[in-house]
Amino acid sequence: MPQIFLKIKAELENVKHLSPVRNNYWKFDIQTPQGGDERKGITVSEEDLMPLEGSRGEAHFIIKWPYTHEQAYIKIVNHRGVKSSYNEADSGEFVTILALECRNIEVTAWYPSEDFIVRTKNDTVFSKVDLSDRDWAEYDEEHDATVSVANLEYRFDTEA
Repeated sequence: MPQIFLKIKAELENVKHLSPVRNNYWKFDIQTPQGGDERKGITVSEEDLMPLEGSRGEAHFIIKWPYTHEQAYIKIVNHRGVKSSYNEADSGEFVTILALECRNIEVTAWYPSEDFIVRTKNDTVFSKVDLSDRDWAEYDEEHDATVSVANLEYRFDTEA
């Protein structure tokens, strides 16, 4: 099955780790491989596991496009090229944070929201970090330091 990889890049200030929340609901736009039909804002989560019709397999998102007989699906998969967090050493570089197996679906956009947890260089933790504006900033009062994630970018790739 074809796999696609979600890669992110950002500038980190006083951030040790930027990590997706556990059992995150990833929000995407999808379309048919031919580009004729699309759905905006669908969610995919490891918590949502559904059986595929006529198969022993399962997927995290299933759709039947109009005018087709086959199911299309997305499955979140483990892959050795996926990192569990975006680290300070990665700042400014693209890093793979998610692997998807897609059948009869093309993922066209990703919408980050309160998808992440930030651990600062001083080990202060911020949860529900909202990256929907592609920038996030906070103040670590205990350590008198600004903390930020700036210029978040993403891309989809066929290689981890």
